[in-house]
Amino acid sequence: MSFLFRYLNYVKPYWHRVTFGILASLVFVAFSGLSYWMAADFIQGLFRGGITVPPLPDGAIGPHNFVEFLKHYSALFLSADTPVASLKRAIIIIVAAFLVKNLALYIQVTISASVEQHVAKAMRDELYSKLLKQDLAFFHVRKSGDLVSAGINDITALNAGLADSFSKLIRDPITALLFLVLLLAISWKLTLAALLIAPLSTLIIALAGMSLKRKSQRTQQRLSLVTSRLNDALQGIRIVQAYGGEKKELNTFKTATDGHFRQALGRERLRRSISPLNEVVGVIVVAGILLIAGGKVLGGQWLEPDDFVRFLMLLFGLLSPIVSLSGVQGNLKVAEGASQRVFDLMDADFYIHEKKEAVNADGFRDNIRFENVSLRYAEDREEALQNLDIVIKPGENIVLVGRSGAGKSTVMNLLPRFYDPAGGKITLDGVDLKEYNIEELRKLFGVVTQEIVLFNDTIKANIAYNSVDIPFERIVDAAKLAQAHEFIEKLVDGYETNIGDLGDKLSGGQRQRISIARALLKDPPILLLDEPTSALDSDVAEEILTTLEEAGIGRTVITATHRLSSITNADRILLFDAGKMIDEGTHQSLYDGNELYKELYDKQFVG
Repeated sequence: MSFLFRYLNYVKPYWHRVTFGILASLVFVAFSGLSYWMAADFIQGLFRGGITVPPLPDGAIGPHNFVEFLKHYSALFLSADTPVASLKRAIIIIVAAFLVKNLALYIQVTISASVEQHVAKAMRDELYSKLLKQDLAFFHVRKSGDLVSAGINDITALNAGLADSFSKLIRDPITALLFLVLLLAISWKLTLAALLIAPLSTLIIALAGMSLKRKSQRTQQRLSLVTSRLNDALQGIRIVQAYGGEKKELNTFKTATDGHFRQALGRERLRRSISPLNEVVGVIVVAGILLIAGGKVLGGQWLEPDDFVRFLMLLFGLLSPIVSLSGVQGNLKVAEGASQRVFDLMDADFYIHEKKEAVNADGFRDNIRFENVSLRYAEDREEALQNLDIVIKPGENIVLVGRSGAGKSTVMNLLPRFYDPAGGKITLDGVDLKEYNIEELRKLFGVVTQEIVLFNDTIKANIAYNSVDIPFERIVDAAKLAQAHEFIEKLVDGYETNIGDLGDKLSGGQRQRISIARALLKDPPILLLDEPTSALDSDVAEEILTTLEEAGIGRTVITATHRLSSITNADRILLFDAGKMIDEGTHQSLYDGNELYKELYDKQFVG
């Protein structure tokens, strides 16, 4: 299966561990065969009152006398001066064989577990790296709960399905082959009769495997829904509690977990039934062989009774790897179902590509130019921007206004290449943004958004996010510029205060000041302010606007807002409607000459 070969690519770096595990498997196989063979000698010696050494056959070892040589040397190895001494020796050797066999098995499964956990980590790291590089449009069409579920649950299920599979795929076929060779050497007729189990077992595995794959995919989808519901409820816990929605959310979550429970239970019932079914079929076949061949053996026509006992023990020993391999098939089907979403996400195309010979953006000196720019988030959606032409000069204070959904935030997201235009191009100092190194380009922008994103860490770490070895004095300077230093100093732990998930230990205004300080620490030539005060009350919003006005001195500032009280000092106001820029000018010129702008302004202030 293709997914299995792809999984092997993650195993390759640990080839030395895998090799040692294979050697341990071979030791297990050798001592497994030895323990069964010696056990047969022990049982015969027990009933005979001692171990008899059969004569050594004439000639060299060959297919016709292979078993006779084994019987001679194994009996010679176990025999002693007295029957009791022979039995004691047999017991010691059999116990030692089982100890070595199981020690080798322990070493092999321990190595497998180590490789499995390394692979799971590598897959999660790669998937996370891929998600971090996707553009924002990717996250518009995928739920965060689905992505979390794929990174955690699906990879866990994938590795659980393959946990023992690789080792068993090496160990069990070799074990089965060894036992099969011994069985054929004892009696090819009985062995061929016993092999009737193979096609019947294969049919059971094939039918169950197809159903198991479908059930596994549906189970992972249900688990993704559970994760998504949990994530939504915890993120919105204040609204849930404020509106008394605890019971509603609990019922919704129970519905999701009920669906997952039914799917998971059905999958596990089917998966766990494969091995018992195969074992039952195997026992039935063995019973049939006993019924058919027992009389022939008793009559001395096919085998001697001693060889028949040995044959039965080896045949039951053969059942174990066969049943184990049937379980591997079930595990592989579960893993295949879980792998689909993981590899689909890993294979998802990047909408934003960086050229191999990308140039560094070393500043903003001339202009930013939008030339006939259009953008559509997805093929089935309307254009978010249409034929946009804008020129922005260094040091300008530009404000984008318009109704919700008019395209203001889209313009802001195009500048740091969170998206790429579907049509037209954007240039910085005459160079297409696609020619720049993305990381260096984004260093030119300080971003402050409506959705304040802070991390469960200290204030210092949040301000200095991804700024390695930054002097503490610069962090303080950024906080002072954002007018955050005063309230930070009043906290018990100051800059070392942990602010909790999403900064929930701080007020809205305090969180926004931290995000502003983070943006200013980069000392960017361009500030992008995307609805920076819309989530704040009026008094706090006015304070933040004053802070931003001071922080914007000497920089190019581009603001998207619906709070029109903040735009009267703008150099230019760009008016958007339905994805188009329909007008531009100063506040007064637009108020006097544009009906839409006058309507938007009057709704906020007149009366």
